[in-house]
Amino acid sequence: MATTTIAELRRDHEMIDILARRLSGLLESDASPVDLSNALDHLLNCVAEHLAREDTAIYALALSAKPGISRAKVDQVRDEFERLKAHWQDYLQFWTPAQIAADRAGFATASRALLPRLRNRVKLEESLLVASALQSEPSLQVRH
Repeated sequence: MATTTIAELRRDHEMIDILARRLSGLLESDASPVDLSNALDHLLNCVAEHLAREDTAIYALALSAKPGISRAKVDQVRDEFERLKAHWQDYLQFWTPAQIAADRAGFATASRALLPRLRNRVKLEESLLVASALQSEPSLQVRH
């Protein structure tokens, strides 16, 4: 059973936000399709590593928060996340380096729609982690 600290999850969130903003910035420049593909690849790897650690931990934290978050709200957050995850997977499968090179404008449009959702998700998770950290010992660890 792996152990993940709140600090590790928070560092992941910071890096995801940085990489998402970097890709957004490249979209607004005359960056080449190769630069866009590389930026997407960095973001993809960061998100994948984060999800491997965090996927179930965030819900345990949300449910254990005091005064507590209702089970219905946690379920709603989880459902929204599952939709975002499915859209993220579709986006990644479609926007290969070759497809980005063939349709840079389409990639920019799709990215402008998805990246804010990803960043908003990170902000939501960060608020849950901060709330949990404030209620717990600084060394709190989440087992998953």
